[in-house]
Amino acid sequence: MLGSKDIFLDRAKRELSVMQMNHCGIQECEKGHMWQFQARPYHLLHFVLHGEGSLKISGRMLNVHAGQAFFIPAGMEGKYIASLQNPWKYAWIGFYADNGNKFIDLLFGKNEILDLALPAKELEKEILSILSVMDKRLQDVAIYQEEDFPGEQFFSIRNFSASLEANSRMLHLFARLLETQGDIKKLTKEEKNLAKDAKNYMDRMYSRDIRIQDVAGILHVHPNYLSTLFRREYDQSPREYLRKVRMNQAKLLLATTEYSISDISSDVGYTNPFQFSKVFKSCYGISPTEYRNMRQ
Repeated sequence: MLGSKDIFLDRAKRELSVMQMNHCGIQECEKGHMWQFQARPYHLLHFVLHGEGSLKISGRMLNVHAGQAFFIPAGMEGKYIASLQNPWKYAWIGFYADNGNKFIDLLFGKNEILDLALPAKELEKEILSILSVMDKRLQDVAIYQEEDFPGEQFFSIRNFSASLEANSRMLHLFARLLETQGDIKKLTKEEKNLAKDAKNYMDRMYSRDIRIQDVAGILHVHPNYLSTLFRREYDQSPREYLRKVRMNQAKLLLATTEYSISDISSDVGYTNPFQFSKVFKSCYGISPTEYRNMRQ
């Protein structure tokens, strides 16, 4: 018999889900087509499905092409223009979220343009899945044929049940974006420094009984966020790095000193020598005592 279990989202995860869709659409633009946007209370996220164009925002003109997304924060003004030679087709989602929302920070950092890992066809079908909530011609997205559907489609949510369904599909798309982007999005200088600070802290403090939650607390970030940045910068999790630092120091002490296993365990941050021995053997296939005997 299964016992009762409650599942809670931590605060950072709740912030990720506090996003409300306003509208979405797809448009295939004519050559040189321009759209000038005024300040709006919601964010706009565009996905370029094919072609290219340019975005003018914050006084800068940025070139954008197929396989990229661009983000227009709430309250911003500017314009975007389709290329004269290779006009773009794009999809967009307008959504409400706080400016400090973690989804936006994790996906774009401080940039307006993002190289996408999710293929254009998959992105388009995700958008069509959202649109199908209101347009029943699109319900079977799996057999959608581009030539059978007009090049422009958009809608705003008008009833509560459709709003919930469309919002859940938008969040599903956002989850896929976060899942696929980790390998290609470059870290900002600030993010690199955060990962480096975590590494330096563990290099100095490995001999104490610290955990990744403690490192994240010192740096005033969420442990999951720190782990994501650290893995992308150093190709390993902070937990793996801390264990490696401790085990390397343990090997040195085993080979060059007569300290007891208990003392070495304490010197590399383990309060329980049995736990230390278990971790050591999982890393090297032999116990600390066996390693010492081999090195002497």
